[in-house]
Amino acid sequence: MKQSNRLIYILILILAVWMTALSFRSDKNDVNRQEIVNEYSVSGFSTDFTRVVEENSSSVVSISADGSVLSGFIYQQEEETVYVLTAYHGIEDAGNITVILGSSYSVNAIPAGYDIYTDLAVLQLECPYQVTPVKIGDATRLKKGEFVISIGTPVSLDYAGSVQLGMISDERLTIENNIYVDYVPHDYYLDVIGLSSVMVPGYSGGPLLNMNGELVGMNTMSLDEQNSFALTANEIRIVADRIIAQQETVKANYGIKGTYIKEMPNYEKANLNLDIQTISGLYVQRVLDDSLASAAGVRAGDVLIRINDTLLDGLNDYLQVSYMPEEVYTFEVLRNAETLVLSTGND
Repeated sequence: MKQSNRLIYILILILAVWMTALSFRSDKNDVNRQEIVNEYSVSGFSTDFTRVVEENSSSVVSISADGSVLSGFIYQQEEETVYVLTAYHGIEDAGNITVILGSSYSVNAIPAGYDIYTDLAVLQLECPYQVTPVKIGDATRLKKGEFVISIGTPVSLDYAGSVQLGMISDERLTIENNIYVDYVPHDYYLDVIGLSSVMVPGYSGGPLLNMNGELVGMNTMSLDEQNSFALTANEIRIVADRIIAQQETVKANYGIKGTYIKEMPNYEKANLNLDIQTISGLYVQRVLDDSLASAAGVRAGDVLIRINDTLLDGLNDYLQVSYMPEEVYTFEVLRNAETLVLSTGND
């Protein structure tokens, strides 16, 4: 009887130890599982954001132009010559331009050139130290809903290096802009990136970065209280490279607003009597008066296949041919299932 009781006590003790061990293991697994969840939530969002900011902060500069403050970024360095990009409207007619690298390193800069149509200016300065240019990305890869980050100097130099988080509301918008050149008004279309948040004054001229830390645009303007826009990195590269190489940045004013065929769903192609396998071309939604396309006879409803022998497959093709001035411009269009070749002079 005593031996039987002893056996029961031993079994109860073993069971108690086993239950305690299971409880400890379960608690440990819960802790590990919680750590994994927390680590995932941090690495999935916050860490990605901070990484982009940390990698690009040294490439972003503050600019003081006759006391007015705006932002810019380092685009290129050739030995001790550094080229900084910013918004032209911020340095227009400025007599004294100072670029601040980091928190306090100030250097006088001069305009190397500018393009009023894209609101892009290139500043040139001398710096004996190695600096870090931004990495250039491809804005045509952007998607609606994608997170983007702006780094800049809102309001005053006291807030240099501030960060603003935004989202792509439209990866390609064609907006109508108007400027005066020698007191003569010019209407033209500009392809920009639409942003979900309004830029604070001072961020203008600063970089728009994707979550890979690449430059996809430059903050340039706010046209109303609900929307902000950025110039695409694709056009920035073309204009900046031409300015640095001391080449003209003349852009042909085709005056065309439309949708690229490859961006259309099949039912839209069918509605336009296009083969659903068609991927090239630009469906013309509107043509500006006094533009090259209007002078040549391009109409809304046409499908523009080629400009000057360049096949239009997307924005990069359109930009490429836009910065190749010619004396005569030809437009191959598809109209009512008929292919037409229209042309105009440049005089």
